[in-house]
Amino acid sequence: MAPRSLDCPLLLLSAALLSCCCGLSGAARSAPSSLVVGNVSFVSAWCAGTEYPTLCDATLFPYAAAVGTSPARLAWAALNVTLDGARNATAAMKGIAAGGHLAPVAAEAAGDCVSMLGDAVGMLRQSVETMAEQAEEEEEGQATQQASRTARFRVDSVWTWASAALTDDSMCMEGFKGEAAGSGGVREAVRGHVVGLAHLTANALGIVNAMAGQTPP
Repeated sequence: MAPRSLDCPLLLLSAALLSCCCGLSGAARSAPSSLVVGNVSFVSAWCAGTEYPTLCDATLFPYAAAVGTSPARLAWAALNVTLDGARNATAAMKGIAAGGHLAPVAAEAAGDCVSMLGDAVGMLRQSVETMAEQAEEEEEGQATQQASRTARFRVDSVWTWASAALTDDSMCMEGFKGEAAGSGGVREAVRGHVVGLAHLTANALGIVNAMAGQTPP
């Protein structure tokens, strides 16, 4: 499914994500300082409930101005950061799998890991697109019963996909627990690429879970 066209707030958030990666000033830097402080407090309050709050603060504070005080936009940002991490981890694992120096058991585990991370990328992409739709609808101010049911369905779907992505992260690392697959520094190399992704995924899932608690059934 192609990403939907987003309204200004999410376009601002996209610009902030791009600006951070490129070292540009971005939307967050142009906002009034008092507004940024309030938005940072909003992000911090939500990050406090995640499994890795320090990481959550570090990865989401740069987008505070664009996120505003919208849980949907915050979840969208967290999922986008996680999707980028999943793509990077997948590329790194493809490099390990293609290196040609792995023992047969390790090579099989690496191939399985690439497949699982590829699945995680797909589910995170769906999550990003769905949360973007929810954020856009919230910006339009729709408060009908149908809108409420749609919001619940979207949040529940994103929670399911993000949970599955976290399971894929964990199963990838599980494949290198044995001595035959994890020897020669392979286990450490895999952990170096996948553990950070698992932490990002857990944080995004925590934010979505908190959002679910605020979404009417």
